[in-house]
Amino acid sequence: MTQFQGATIQKAIAAGLQELQVEREQVAVDVIEEGRGGFLGFGRRAAIIDLKLRKTANFAVKEPEPVVELQHYLEQILAALNLDYQLQVQVTPTNLYFEIQVDPELQSRIIGHHGKHINALQTLVQEYAYYLNFRNQPVLLDSGQYRKHRQEALLALSNFKVEQVKATHKPAYLDPMPALERKIIYQNLAGEHQVIVRTQGQGLRKYLVLRPRRSRRRPQQVKSSCPVNS
Repeated sequence: MTQFQGATIQKAIAAGLQELQVEREQVAVDVIEEGRGGFLGFGRRAAIIDLKLRKTANFAVKEPEPVVELQHYLEQILAALNLDYQLQVQVTPTNLYFEIQVDPELQSRIIGHHGKHINALQTLVQEYAYYLNFRNQPVLLDSGQYRKHRQEALLALSNFKVEQVKATHKPAYLDPMPALERKIIYQNLAGEHQVIVRTQGQGLRKYLVLRPRRSRRRPQQVKSSCPVNS
């Protein structure tokens, strides 16, 4: 199932046709959420549709569809893990989202400690997307709402470390984490004036350091002790 979003149903369909590189006659549209404009921006909901290629129509697709290829690539990896899973794909304006659904007792095999497994899978799919020259949206893999829970944990951790740095006036070092998680912390601390955040390390070992911001003191004016000649 390949879902697309837009401000209206027509815009969602247009986004899907552009992404799949097909004509309107080649797909069947299933409206999942009609969406609504809301009032003064409140209560706004995006329209969500599902596009399916018509099997009976004798149309030629313009070019290999990268989303389908990426889905097939991920399915091959998951099949090699001998997991009973379901895979849902959703194309949004911000990312290409893959939701891996497995039994709760198998969740740890997909996610790993602090997301080590799911981040590795995401890196593989993202690199294959670059190979296919698919750069429309970054790839995001999720399972069991891990990304949501991890974001909440990172926000709490960064807030705690900020208070620690303020109290001790010493730097705090975080464990290595992928760029996606570092971005969450950078955005959370963007308005922090007493603590600065810097990335250190190389490759997969990049980590964040929180340091107290040094206040710039104005140089004191030295009063001359020499008497002024009148």
